[in-house]
Amino acid sequence: MASDYSGPGVEAELTGVIGGGEAGYDTLYTARASSTGGRSGRVRTDDGLLDLEMRAPEQLGGPGGASNPEQLMAAAYAACFHSSLTLVAGQEGVDTTGASVDTTVELRKRGRRDDYVIGVDVTVHLPEVEPRLAGHIAERAHEHCPYSRALLGNVDVGLHLA
Repeated sequence: MASDYSGPGVEAELTGVIGGGEAGYDTLYTARASSTGGRSGRVRTDDGLLDLEMRAPEQLGGPGGASNPEQLMAAAYAACFHSSLTLVAGQEGVDTTGASVDTTVELRKRGRRDDYVIGVDVTVHLPEVEPRLAGHIAERAHEHCPYSRALLGNVDVGLHLA
């Protein structure tokens, strides 16, 4: 049975609920990844399509020169949000030609203790859309995006129009 959520180019099949899933939701897709060595190691997906060396960035005292968790989160969130943007814009008959989504993920620390949090900024570019309508579409995408919903109440997320 095809789902009613299929971002551009996605044909999802329902695969059933996995234990621990949110009540009432059917699982459409499950991604699996494994980390060895944390910020100084490697991440791999079970299908091998993603296989990256990880290094702490220079700003955190690491050597840099490889990916880090914040970059991966920024890329994943940008792609997911853009799919939601395209979906809600399409529902309202709004053309998203030339649209893009930029994300910034910050690792933040309070005081000297190990008190870390993530902060995120999402910037939506809808160059062919009137600003008021673009803001409405961006807000709806933010309400719809599974990543935005997962972060709600846990992460400071700023939404901006370019």
